[in-house]
Amino acid sequence: MALPRVGILADDRLQQHLLKTALVHFGFDVVLSTDPERLPELGAELRLDAWVVDIRHEDDENLHWLDNLLDGDIPVLIGLEKAPQKTCPTFPKWEKKLYSKLLELTQVTPLLAENSQALEQLPGQQNPRIPLPASLAGQDFSQQVASCVWVLGASLGGPEAVKAFLDALPAGLPVAFVYAQHIDPRFEQSLCKTIGRHAAYSLKNFRAGEPLRCGEVLVAPIQHEFCFDDKGLPQTLGTDWPGPYGPSIDQVILNISRSYGHKAGYILFSGMGNDGAEALATLTDPDVPVWVQTPATCGNSSMPESAIATRRVNYIGDPYQLALQLVNRVKHSWIQNHESIAH
Repeated sequence: MALPRVGILADDRLQQHLLKTALVHFGFDVVLSTDPERLPELGAELRLDAWVVDIRHEDDENLHWLDNLLDGDIPVLIGLEKAPQKTCPTFPKWEKKLYSKLLELTQVTPLLAENSQALEQLPGQQNPRIPLPASLAGQDFSQQVASCVWVLGASLGGPEAVKAFLDALPAGLPVAFVYAQHIDPRFEQSLCKTIGRHAAYSLKNFRAGEPLRCGEVLVAPIQHEFCFDDKGLPQTLGTDWPGPYGPSIDQVILNISRSYGHKAGYILFSGMGNDGAEALATLTDPDVPVWVQTPATCGNSSMPESAIATRRVNYIGDPYQLALQLVNRVKHSWIQNHESIAH
């Protein structure tokens, strides 16, 4: 599938760079990024799906090129807000607004989500399963409603990473997961079967009112937003996810945070785009774990890199390392709480 082709015309070099970085992260092919003064040299055979124009130093006498551009056949996106610094909490929102406006203008969607072929080609179990810590042996949490919930967020390249992570986890941990994966809605049901093929955890599709128990992985619905009510039961809100794609990892994080607070954790895996980064920047408790897959091990590293740019991430590892980190965290938390009760 060919990537949507975009040309950037900006008279500020930093703005050029930020626009290009954002568009590449969202799956666009940036054919050129240059100053508008170079436009006459470029010719007309660029075969673009859209122009993105950002002018900071207006000079009405020298804007005839813009009139020609607007009169042409290629859609033009103009009037963008200046990009904040990449470390600014509002940067992910600016990126997402740019993406949404470009989608609306061009009606050409980059490949952000997984398809059936990617699911069919998922490898078998790659690493030996991590042993269950001795402190948790003999405990049975399987019928308990989960009080500790981890969000697993992923997009393009994510299913393989998430499968490797879940395959490595031992049965018997007192945790549950909400898995938010950008995927073609036609393959939502098959996601459970393929990701859970070798895992010790039970993957299930969303059903309103059905409690999330320890040892379960709830696959977030693609079409409609959901949350947990004050009894800890998942409820559909009957509305589409906010933003340009579903499920919105940002919104899943916000909804889980409201329900579980410091008993939640968040892991972002391979993915194109920046979904999740905006919500992570709102998590003010430094003790709440925010982990990402090592960018070098990702099929697409944009999503973890966007999260890292928020300066909120406190652990980076490949899928197996992330699983090992989780097992160790649960073990230490159990020992600490158990000892404090015993004393």
